[in-house]
Amino acid sequence: MVERTATTPARSGEHAAGRVRAAIYGTVIAMSVLAYLGDHEPGPWVTALTVAGTGIVIFLAEAYAEVVGRAYTGVAAPSAQEVRAALQHSSWAAVPGFVAGVVLLVLALLRVDLSTRIDITLWVGVAALAVCSALAGRGTHRPPAVRVAWTVASILVGSVIVALKAAVH
Repeated sequence: MVERTATTPARSGEHAAGRVRAAIYGTVIAMSVLAYLGDHEPGPWVTALTVAGTGIVIFLAEAYAEVVGRAYTGVAAPSAQEVRAALQHSSWAAVPGFVAGVVLLVLALLRVDLSTRIDITLWVGVAALAVCSALAGRGTHRPPAVRVAWTVASILVGSVIVALKAAVH
């Protein structure tokens, strides 16, 4: 007989950490795609759909990796409930791409030029990284100085992506 574990507060915390991890990963990838698009002149719909589509691909990759990873634990083949949980858990990786797509479309409707749209959306990504780090730190028992340091590190990572985009373009 195969034993399955019930959701406990510790497992709930693990799920929250996984969602934040997926959101951070999705944000960094979405920001990278935005930085790449800054060198091109795609239309506003193409830009928004490219970033949102990247979010979908990240979601599918995360879900697939989680399901395959569970299969390799040797405990049991993932149940339908576990596959649904993996899909729900991984969906957070798609959120940044969708948010970036919406921001890009709104800015396009406001007639903001492409370069500025991408810059603004990248800075929204930096803010998202800071929020994700703050949320992740809130659930830890680390000293406040360590939590602040991780948030600052996230802001620096996002800022480096913005700086690289500016240097390349």
